[in-house]
Amino acid sequence: MNYPTWTIDVIGSGWVIGLIAIIHVFISHFAVGAGLFLPVTEYFARKHGRTDVLDFLHHHTRFFLVLTAVAGATTGVGIWFAISLVQPEATATLIRTFVFAWGMEWVVFLVEVASLVFYYYGWEKMSPELHQKIGWVYAATAFLSLVIINGILTFMLTPGTWLVTRSFWGGFFNPTYWPSLIMRAFVALSLAGLWGIYQGTKLDRDSFLRIWLLRYSSRWLIPSYMFAGFILIWYLQVVPDPSMAAMTRGIATAGVGNLSILTRVAMLIGLFTVTIALLVLFGPYLNPKDFTRAKAVALLIAGFFVTGATEWSREVIRKPFAIRGFMYSNGLYLQDVGKKLNTPFIENARWARLNPDIGEAMFKMQCMSCHTLHGYRSLAISLAGRDAESIYNFLVVLQKGSENPYRDIMPPLLGADADLKALAAYLSKEIAPPPSGGAASVKP
Repeated sequence: MNYPTWTIDVIGSGWVIGLIAIIHVFISHFAVGAGLFLPVTEYFARKHGRTDVLDFLHHHTRFFLVLTAVAGATTGVGIWFAISLVQPEATATLIRTFVFAWGMEWVVFLVEVASLVFYYYGWEKMSPELHQKIGWVYAATAFLSLVIINGILTFMLTPGTWLVTRSFWGGFFNPTYWPSLIMRAFVALSLAGLWGIYQGTKLDRDSFLRIWLLRYSSRWLIPSYMFAGFILIWYLQVVPDPSMAAMTRGIATAGVGNLSILTRVAMLIGLFTVTIALLVLFGPYLNPKDFTRAKAVALLIAGFFVTGATEWSREVIRKPFAIRGFMYSNGLYLQDVGKKLNTPFIENARWARLNPDIGEAMFKMQCMSCHTLHGYRSLAISLAGRDAESIYNFLVVLQKGSENPYRDIMPPLLGADADLKALAAYLSKEIAPPPSGGAASVKP
């Protein structure tokens, strides 16, 4: 809580990260999968003398270059800007802990982009052997980039032994590292297949290349549908118990209609995944001539939804932590809860001193990482019908430790009693102004 806040109403600052990150994850996983798709397909084409396939790869490498090296890199930088503004405390921890990994990633990414540029411009200027080698270099560095980033992403959900040892390797090779890496690799292969299917639909309907490419690209989804279920079971076995409880709570109460948003999204992920499998099987694989570009676009949209929704779910099950077991989403360190929880807020948040309204400062620094006043996760809806006194009583509950029923989904609330009353008064004023126009207040 030692940084200024970035105020974004309506969608909330968290969704700024989410929207950029989902686009970047989709592109980056596609870059890993298609990075292998290109040299593997080139190897097949050269081995069997398929000049039509080589011409196709040459033509579409430009699209791949622009999408991954430009759009992918831009959204990657966008994530850095967004997380630095929304979660500066957590970002600083990631930089301090994994500075060596970040350095490796930037070097790998530089080689990755350079090799892709050489690969594109070398179709007619390099010998087939050298061009093929450049393709393998790109495939290797693209996957190595995923290997590095995966360790940092999984660390935020399962820091592992790092919580005790503060060891780089203990945090990097954490409990969910390997199942997550394998799962992401399968996703990357599937997205490469979907890309090949879409590009194939641009060719003449009756051409031999179109039929071959649609069936060939469809096979790239087979590993995911054969093994991903087993990897998912492995992944869920090492997810922390509180996160698993958040995932299964809605399923357990589905019979009475109490479906949590996480449960709904999980069901949609399953539905879209099965839909993709059936569409690919009965579309481009068995009936390539009748498979249209519109259907290929629908497949890409479904793939985008599954990828984005899965990433969103991974973020949600980490709540109320930014780094589970270490730092809450509002920047409060777990180790500080016992000694700072009931102390004056202004003593623990130096930037709050610039705001004359402590209630507003409390909201911006402790609530706004997840909530907005009138938009996404709106407090105007959550606290509808409550007056300042009622809101204050609710805020007190957030300081009750093990007796707090919201402890698994919301961070503890830092602040003395006067701070809680100031926050209650601010929220009451902002979400439900008194009809008489008078100021809301909390009884001392």
